[in-house]
Amino acid sequence: MNRDTTDQVNDHNFNRKPSELLDFLPPNAQILIDVGCLNKSTVSYYKRINPKSFYGGILINAEFNSKATEGLDQIVLSSIDQLETIALDLEEATVDCLIYDLILHQLRNPLKVLQHYTRWLKDGGQVLAYIPNGQYWKNIINLLQGKAEILSPEDRFQKGLTLETIQKIFWESGLYIYEIQTRGNKDEEFQKFLELVHPLRDSLGLDPSRFATQTAAEYYLVRAIKSVQPPRRLLIQTAIMAPTGCDRIRVLEPDQLSATIPGTRTISASKSIPTGSILPEEEKVFIWQRTILSYNHHLEILKNLLKQDYLIIAEIDDNPLRRREYAEHRYLSYRGCHGVQTSTQPLGVFLQQFNPNVAIFKNHLLTLPPPRIYSNSRVTLFFGALNREQDWQPIMEALNRVLIRHQTHVQVKVIHDRRFFDQLEISEKEFEPFCSYDRYNQILQSCDIALLPLTPTPVNLMKSDLKFLECAGQGVAVLASPTVYEQSIIHGETGLIYRTIQQFEMYFNELIINTSLRRKIATNAYNWVRDHRLLCQHYQQRREWYLQMRDQLPSLNQELRQRVPEL
Repeated sequence: MNRDTTDQVNDHNFNRKPSELLDFLPPNAQILIDVGCLNKSTVSYYKRINPKSFYGGILINAEFNSKATEGLDQIVLSSIDQLETIALDLEEATVDCLIYDLILHQLRNPLKVLQHYTRWLKDGGQVLAYIPNGQYWKNIINLLQGKAEILSPEDRFQKGLTLETIQKIFWESGLYIYEIQTRGNKDEEFQKFLELVHPLRDSLGLDPSRFATQTAAEYYLVRAIKSVQPPRRLLIQTAIMAPTGCDRIRVLEPDQLSATIPGTRTISASKSIPTGSILPEEEKVFIWQRTILSYNHHLEILKNLLKQDYLIIAEIDDNPLRRREYAEHRYLSYRGCHGVQTSTQPLGVFLQQFNPNVAIFKNHLLTLPPPRIYSNSRVTLFFGALNREQDWQPIMEALNRVLIRHQTHVQVKVIHDRRFFDQLEISEKEFEPFCSYDRYNQILQSCDIALLPLTPTPVNLMKSDLKFLECAGQGVAVLASPTVYEQSIIHGETGLIYRTIQQFEMYFNELIINTSLRRKIATNAYNWVRDHRLLCQHYQQRREWYLQMRDQLPSLNQELRQRVPEL
């Protein structure tokens, strides 16, 4: 059975806790199959990250109803004994990801089930599994104390699978396990357990470290690919030096999706250099996020990174001219790295005068909210920004004229900018101080029109179109300046662009009185973001660039030392 993927996500389902495997599902997958589909909220969460995916579910002993099948694009009903014979209505070697969430340990023959479904997995496709550990130390204690449950023949529910069993059945299914994570606490009780079994462990000749790992884990999170070769290993470490406002969009969310790529790990730290273990086969990337590098403090750190064979990258998403310290240190922040990554083409052109190796990674939305359901209450205007007074002052008089004209059915919500709020000449207005991103989106979603004014200053010309993306994702129609936004907005289709004060007043008035135009524009913008500007469509570009740069590292090292002889 197929369902339209444009169906709105049910928020009640979305608020239920999803599987931990959600964090590892490939964000750009075209086809995913959840074998067992025991956690039905996972699909709702995933669809916000990748709304155009095909997510199929094999339901175990479930009734066919809307709650059980919500969000699924294909539904197959099965008993647990029929899993190894079910045929999927898909071509073989077309599935990007198979999901086994708390199901493999319940099967009489997990190897046969894995082998059965692997035929539908494409080469390089992923398998993710969450499996209870049969050797978990509390299970051993219960067994020794005679407290193990007596299982009925109908249930055949095992306590879990051992690490050796997991490795064996995956390998025999043609799957390469590239990572196994453990879940469990090594608390005081566990340490007492190790002391008690120490003589038995030694008499059996068991490796102490491996035994501790195998018995501490309550669950295994297994990540594998359909391949006999390991993936290329990459470690991305980021020092976040400007965490407020830009760490989420420029580091944390891209890192979250990069970490779903087989063989890729991400580590970051706020206001410091991230630390952690490094695997011998990992190729390393170190990223300075908005860091003002100085010759006195950072030169030795850069030398040390070079000695450790790092690819060194600068991350910047704002005009460096705003901080004179960059120039005072002769732009070491960009000259002293192998490459620079940024968010817009104008920024990229500016940065190339200091470093020829510049990559542009635009800002994108990580998740897309469900389609907006509009109410017929007051029309609500939104304005929220930092340091925008010179941008909104030219339109304030016209803005107030329109607001007063429609004051009986218009209200305004303002975030952070108190001066803007105070100059509004209507009583129906609400002010919110600087707030969390969740609160920002909550307020934005309650609005109908957003103002995005930017005057063409050198700083503004290098800004990104993120505000438009956020408004579009929340179903808000935008009225914007041509600065920055004319590169993204299709005038009259996905937003309105004003070039004069007269146009601003006319378009603002039209958006208030013309409900159908306002909602058409908002819907078109929502669909444009869904089709073009979600992070799931672009996240792999960063890793691809890092690997290309890693392949050129010897020549890049030579260029870097010529650019900064002090290195």
